[in-house]
Amino acid sequence: MAGQITLTRVWRILKEVDLQAIRREAGRRVRVLIVGENTADADELALRLAEGQDDPTRWLTALDAPLAARALSEPSARASDAGVSRPDIVIAVLRGRDESPEMRAARRYWAGHKAHLLTVAVAGSGVAGDVQVRGGAAHVAVDRIDDGGFRAVVDALFAVVEPDRRIGLARQVPSLRPKVFSTLIDETARANAAYAFSTGIAEIIPVLDIPVALGDMVVLSKNQLMMSYRIALAAGKTGQPRELVGEIVGVLGGGLLFRQLARQLVGLVPAIGILPKVTVAYGGTWAIGRAVVLWAADGQLLTAAAFRRLSREGRARGRQVARSFRKGAEF
Repeated sequence: MAGQITLTRVWRILKEVDLQAIRREAGRRVRVLIVGENTADADELALRLAEGQDDPTRWLTALDAPLAARALSEPSARASDAGVSRPDIVIAVLRGRDESPEMRAARRYWAGHKAHLLTVAVAGSGVAGDVQVRGGAAHVAVDRIDDGGFRAVVDALFAVVEPDRRIGLARQVPSLRPKVFSTLIDETARANAAYAFSTGIAEIIPVLDIPVALGDMVVLSKNQLMMSYRIALAAGKTGQPRELVGEIVGVLGGGLLFRQLARQLVGLVPAIGILPKVTVAYGGTWAIGRAVVLWAADGQLLTAAAFRRLSREGRARGRQVARSFRKGAEF
């Protein structure tokens, strides 16, 4: 267990963060409706989404296009079945190049009612894996609904789902958790890298007057702790925020987390340069995120050797990000 001093530091860092709001966000149920040109397509995709669930029927409905069109045309059916008439997300699975009148009518209905609409074109036109987004709708072409096709569907799904719905969706749908984890980690690591880059620029252009060192460590560590809390919730962890954050810090070894933050602090001193700062900020955040995933999703206890391995991989990724930042800054 983490010591009291460590947890006191954590809560000092998180004092301005509304963890209860994040917890409420994670508890929001997302209704998903899958409609296929035929029952087999709808069922195949539903089975992949429902993998690992005891009772997905509370949030997942799958049916064919004729049945969906018939249900939507009957006022009594629309009123009684929110899963069909008022879903949060609709996944329409087309087959081949032709679209049936029933599917066309159903998609038009959901588009008019502001549902997030994802169209999956199986064995039709378009490049497999290509995702096109317009407003609140997305379209993806796949050759078949196999492992590769499902990954493309998940990528397209994330293009239409708001960020504040992703954690709740991951709690419902274990098959989506790897995508949620990787997205949370990469977005947070890039945000920290961008912040480190901005502080580095401030050292070159003092008029920007952006604080460095201790102030930077607070910003970076707050982002890392919020990321870790969201990962734990997305993995299905329960408990009050203080208990869960305390468990996260304990899993990271208490002092191990703060040694990592200390390395980031060293990386932010003016003499070390901009690109190492970006490397350290991205790599440290990535390593902490993956460590939390190992615990929250896989039930693995974190060892010093495992964290060193994650840190090495994080630094390698951070160097790539740092190079991309440098190229972007060269005009």
